[in-house]
Amino acid sequence: MKNVFANVSLLLASCAVGLALCEVSLRLFYPKYRGLAAPQVRQDARRLWAREPHARSSISHPDTAPRHLLYHNNLALRHHRNFSEAALAAATNIGVFGDSFVENVRMAVPYSFTEPLDYLLNQSSHRFNVLNFGVNGYGPGQSFLRYQDFRYRDHLDYVLFVYCENDPRNIHETALFHLDEAGRLARHGAVFSPWWVRLISQLHLSYLILDANERFPFSLAKDLIRKKWPDGYRRNLRQKNWSKEHVEPSLYRGTMDDEDFKNSLAIFQRIVRRWKQLVEHNGGAFSVVLLPVTPVDPDVATVLLEEDIKVFDLYDCFGGSDPAHAERHWRDSPYRFKNDGHWNEAGNQLAAICLYRFLEEEMGLPALSEERLGESLQRYYSAFIDEWGGAPQIPSRGEAADVSSHTAAAIREKYLASDTGRSLEKSLKEEIVELVAQPDKRIIISDFDVYLDGNRLIYVKEECRPEDTQAWFFLHVRPVDESDLRPYERQYGFGNRDFNKRGLEIGDGRCVLQAKLPAYPIRQIRTGQFVMDQGKYFNLWEGEFSMDQGAGVGEWRAGN
Repeated sequence: MKNVFANVSLLLASCAVGLALCEVSLRLFYPKYRGLAAPQVRQDARRLWAREPHARSSISHPDTAPRHLLYHNNLALRHHRNFSEAALAAATNIGVFGDSFVENVRMAVPYSFTEPLDYLLNQSSHRFNVLNFGVNGYGPGQSFLRYQDFRYRDHLDYVLFVYCENDPRNIHETALFHLDEAGRLARHGAVFSPWWVRLISQLHLSYLILDANERFPFSLAKDLIRKKWPDGYRRNLRQKNWSKEHVEPSLYRGTMDDEDFKNSLAIFQRIVRRWKQLVEHNGGAFSVVLLPVTPVDPDVATVLLEEDIKVFDLYDCFGGSDPAHAERHWRDSPYRFKNDGHWNEAGNQLAAICLYRFLEEEMGLPALSEERLGESLQRYYSAFIDEWGGAPQIPSRGEAADVSSHTAAAIREKYLASDTGRSLEKSLKEEIVELVAQPDKRIIISDFDVYLDGNRLIYVKEECRPEDTQAWFFLHVRPVDESDLRPYERQYGFGNRDFNKRGLEIGDGRCVLQAKLPAYPIRQIRTGQFVMDQGKYFNLWEGEFSMDQGAGVGEWRAGN
């Protein structure tokens, strides 16, 4: 019996060591799954998950492998430039909502269709902003809530929802909405992942197994895995969220007899109806854009027709530009990545052209000739050749435009304008050295100097000792208007465990901590550090800063 127990223990230990070595090897030598294992998202009580403002990481291109910056701006949109309320109020704004086809994390941001579309629209005398609200994995319900949660939604003059064929399945999986007895749209609360799902979703090995399942040649193995791990599990594992419902796959097309699909379609109809009403109430126009992957499902087309929603079909537009598009399966299309099912740079370029023609007609803009449009695109893409190494797979549209260094710099400055243009290689030490050299960003002088950098508070101490960071830090913020916030947002404060500990000691005896501020407008910040001694709290230092005073030095004090 002892031998059996010893052998089993040895076997389990060997398996654990083997899996650990596989995980370490994947992280070091095959970082393909880095973005999935550590996505820049947070759990959200309304939308299950949401992007963080000013989140910054990097991700590999599916085909060419080089990594590019993945950044979300002050509004948690996938742009390298920030948008103020004044900038939105002074322009015509087009909000594009949808899933991974909209967010386009797999390519450098200048090649995502929203950026060249923005450039083409701004060839006129009027000012435009094309805002990318896409989030990986979002369906109609989450995109609709994203619109509702956007505090400047009344500045969106045009709202485009990009419909994907898996949206009915997404509605069913997330279970955020249902129909009440009267057939009205009603909300379910968000259901977060159990701890063990959050754990395995951070392992690169999990995504290797899922990837292997997609490529496995034997249907028997696929069927076995699907029975044990339904499609809803697989997709939501990637997003670190599960819903209450564990659904079987195959809710894409041709399943009108399936009760789940019929229910999802009815919910989708109520969502787009309500969304259209809200946009029009805010003075905007609502449209649905269909992806070029497959022809639209007839049942979905009927829903959109019944709701009198303006539809723009990219499948037809791609076919008009490329007659062979309709003859090919999407997996063989030159407009998608070779190693990924999403559209590539060429697909995004063509989508920008198609959507420009659609908006040109919608807005009554002077028609841009094909020659002028081609020259504008060449000018735009040429501006990023030095910065991003060109745009592979983008078909040539005639001779490259003559782009002066001044013009190229101006284009780059707009689309890479914020301080997020910092290179991926820049260290935390270099960032802090630059920050310390800007006195206007220091808001509190204390034992730790506190700096305001975008939506981050940076705590810096010179000649730091290890014990200086062991005492608890706290942060409390007061919003400008609490009535605009949901109840769980009104109390915002945390201690040491919530601070970003990465890179605490950056050399030269300097310690650094970082804390993110919430996205809503802030009236006042109070922060400090304290210890507990003999049952009493002792403030090492405490500071208070009023945001409406602008940048400057706040007050601080130390004592019991």
